[in-house]
Amino acid sequence: MANSDLIISPFQYNPGSSSDVVTYLQGIKGGDENGTYLVVGANNSSGPDPVGLVYQGPLDAVQSNGVSGSGVWTIISVPEGFDAAGTSVYGPDRLVGDDLVNYVGAFTRDLDDLTPTAEDPAIVGFTYAGSTDGSTTSGWNEVQGVTQSGGLATYTFVHSVDGGLAVGNADQADRDGKTGYFSLSSTAFVVDIETGEQTLIRYPGDRNPLVTHTAYGIWDNEDGSYTIAGGSGSVLDSSKDDSDLAVGEAYLIDYDPMTGCFTNYQTFSYNNGKDGVDLITHFEGIYRDACGVYYLPATSVSFNGGRDLSAASVATIERNHDGSFEEMANWSDLDVIKSGTNVESVLSTGNSMFANQVVGFSNYPVEGGSLESLSFIASLN
Repeated sequence: MANSDLIISPFQYNPGSSSDVVTYLQGIKGGDENGTYLVVGANNSSGPDPVGLVYQGPLDAVQSNGVSGSGVWTIISVPEGFDAAGTSVYGPDRLVGDDLVNYVGAFTRDLDDLTPTAEDPAIVGFTYAGSTDGSTTSGWNEVQGVTQSGGLATYTFVHSVDGGLAVGNADQADRDGKTGYFSLSSTAFVVDIETGEQTLIRYPGDRNPLVTHTAYGIWDNEDGSYTIAGGSGSVLDSSKDDSDLAVGEAYLIDYDPMTGCFTNYQTFSYNNGKDGVDLITHFEGIYRDACGVYYLPATSVSFNGGRDLSAASVATIERNHDGSFEEMANWSDLDVIKSGTNVESVLSTGNSMFANQVVGFSNYPVEGGSLESLSFIASLN
């Protein structure tokens, strides 16, 4: 696969085309028919709290009064009994059977400006198994992550699901203000959709307390093993606003749920490190084709040295004969351009991928120096 061949931006659910509403596309899998897809995300139509969204259908350029695609959009909300203020759907997986899916994500809670605690968390993860419209009430389950220290998280995000397992992150502090990806107390975990059992992801080597890992993607290899994708990072001094981000690499790691072993850990840097060590690289999702090749939608960010950069790309990675991952990836940038214009995004993220389709987020410069934020679909050639 190479650079994007077709960009649809915006691809959104924004009835009435309000300039205040932004759609975030966060996960994608194949649909129930050839040429169709299952896309999940959220928008901010209700205000500060997210509104969960699911799209089913072809990824075409049909636009009608702020609603994209010729398929069907559905608003998804966790049940009322969960005390949720808003819902954000991060990952889907289509199950065997008519109109059955897994969803994972997170819901916000209204704390009335109180400080979140383990007993009263601000954001709680969820898993779901049931009908695509979210109507299977018994299929919803809360996920409050457990951190490395053994305490319950105040912020839990479940990012991705495949083959009955999901991955996410548990935090006892909000997301890091510089990166938006992780905080210094972030703990990556695997959760079993059926049982709710959580397993902390064990990374090799000594764990520096100022190094954190995220888990944003999981893929069922259909041989008893799963591959997990995410990123690692560290902040030299999190108490200082001017501290530089020192480490930021994407990674892959294998997981065998039968043995509980994590193996084949391998880190990656955007463009194989040719663009400088201050560029943070993060895998946002994962897709594996029938030949066993992995495709990782990635976001690369720099905040150091006065630079402010966010670029979307796709890394292609194969395995060595011994089962380990090759150390060098093949990187392809996503050149995201607003549909019907020549305006190129200056800050982009590649959020999820299935087959040759990538969903992500883009920011386009407008008059006055501000940015217009829109979601996009990229079809790779």
